[in-house]
Amino acid sequence: MMQLFALPSDTKDIAPDLLMENGKLKLLPASEYKKYPWDEFRLFCHNYARYGIPTIGLIEYLKTITYNRDVLEIGAGCGDLGYHLGIKMTDSHQQDNPAVKKMYEDMRQPTIKYGKDVEKIDALEAVKKYKPQVVIGSWITPYAPHQTTFGSNPMGIKEDKILEFVETFIIIGNLEQHWDKPIRKHKHTITYGDWLISRAKDPYKNCIMIWDK
Repeated sequence: MMQLFALPSDTKDIAPDLLMENGKLKLLPASEYKKYPWDEFRLFCHNYARYGIPTIGLIEYLKTITYNRDVLEIGAGCGDLGYHLGIKMTDSHQQDNPAVKKMYEDMRQPTIKYGKDVEKIDALEAVKKYKPQVVIGSWITPYAPHQTTFGSNPMGIKEDKILEFVETFIIIGNLEQHWDKPIRKHKHTITYGDWLISRAKDPYKNCIMIWDK
């Protein structure tokens, strides 16, 4: 369960510095985000429902892995990452569900404003439809019928199933939040980098997990 959010009322809104006219995040080096006080950055992520942040370093790294292969993003949300990678973006638009939206409102948490270029489709169905070689998910929530792991939910993504259909599955996240993903029982590698930026409390645990056949 997410915590109620409270910051000093005079915390600066840095959105004008970070967002383009189309609502997507600008593609910036990680160093630009590190210039902002933590409270200002957290307020931005909260107000605009951002979790993982695409940076120049992250995009360059992902392109070295995905080069010359068919790539699909699932759980794309606002569509920042896939936009800068130039790939197909999909999302179930879960937070448009009235029950989910009400839950977020009760916690005073803004919901995601899904990008117009983010196709509304379940993640597993998207993989079956587009048959990508590589799937990328940033800060995605795994499926669990009874929320048996931290951050999972009955409407989450069936990550284990997706793994059966692709050559490479890449998940961007943070090991404090995502350490107990069920998919981690399968062999994978973990990469860290100072170009990984997120709203997580412990930035040193920002990581990329890769399952490669």
